[in-house]
Amino acid sequence: MTLKGTDSLGENISSQFNCCDVVAWKDLGQETNIGIIYDLYTVQMGGREIKKAKVCSFRDSLDYDVLLVGLKLVSKAR
Repeated sequence: MTLKGTDSLGENISSQFNCCDVVAWKDLGQETNIGIIYDLYTVQMGGREIKKAKVCSFRDSLDYDVLLVGLKLVSKAR
């Protein structure tokens, strides 16, 4: 796959996720976390656009900013 100059990190999988989807993610050395997406957004980092999600964790009720490429879909919102 060849990336175009305008492609952002996570753009190809961003269509898989919507607000209210239940997702799982894991930080290095941590247990798997599960939560619900409440915002999808794009940030500029190092001169490149990065797709991220704000996720509210079911485990500890904290909010996390997670790269979309690090999320695994558990359940789609209806």
